Amino acid sequence: MFASCRPADRRTYIMPLVFACSASHTPGITAWPEAAPKKQRDAVLGAFNKLKEGLKDSGAEVLVVIAPEHFANFFLNNMPAFCIGVGTQHMGPVEPWLNIERKSISGDSAFANTLLQGCYDEGFEISFSNELDFDHGVVLPINFLIPDGRIPIVPIIFNALCDPMPSPKRCFEFGRVIREVADKNEKKVAIIGTGGLSHWPGEAEHGIINERFDKQFLHDIIQNDVDILLNYSHDKISSSGTGGHEIRSWIAVAGAATMWKPELLTYQAINAWATGCGFVSYHCPNNF
Repeated sequence: MFASCRPADRRTYIMPLVFACSASHTPGITAWPEAAPKKQRDAVLGAFNKLKEGLKDSGAEVLVVIAPEHFANFFLNNMPAFCIGVGTQHMGPVEPWLNIERKSISGDSAFANTLLQGCYDEGFEISFSNELDFDHGVVLPINFLIPDGRIPIVPIIFNALCDPMPSPKRCFEFGRVIREVADKNEKKVAIIGTGGLSHWPGEAEHGIINERFDKQFLHDIIQNDVDILLNYSHDKISSSGTGGHEIRSWIAVAGAATMWKPELLTYQAINAWATGCGFVSYHCPNNF
């Protein structure tokens, strides 16, 4: 199903980005799975399974995970736009009710520091941390994609909680920088953006799903319409809820995989999970 981006001869080619995807990470997927209708639940789990197989087939050696902050590491006294985890080990999840065992998660410190320096070289003075404690934004997706923990990760946490947030244009450019660093590296690199789509966690509007917004955003992602994606306004994104601002991770992945073909695996508006759940994979052209 997934086109391989693996060069035929490792001695001749520099390893490129080999896999890219975006996925929702609503806690209900593992915390209260039976609350969702079986058909919708199966669609979500089926999408995760396709992404897992695609990641495996790509031969990726490190997975970059772009996920929003949920007050697990940062608060209003210190809220960086982007923070990359450069440690060799991380912990998660912080939520005991997520039904995912809390454990140590391997990080690729060498590539993380290479990426950190590459960001600085390109004008992205992002924050970094040797100690990150993951919430569902990171742990839930990797629980499905790499359940055996065979691939180390490089986590990138971003601000989608409070103003000011990085603009869609900045997020797209950030994804482009990640791609440029990946393509100069000898390791085969995969990337996932997690979060969204529309949801209002813990608010009076909790449970509302803006399907119209979700479907339009997915259309723009699938059409690879960069001009439209870069011009999503803060107010427009806000119409998808406070949790909707997490789609910035999707835009970052679009920047990293801008020459690839996106495919919508599924979209499910799941009321029991109070979230519009979307999953997209990217197919790279076999031109390496």
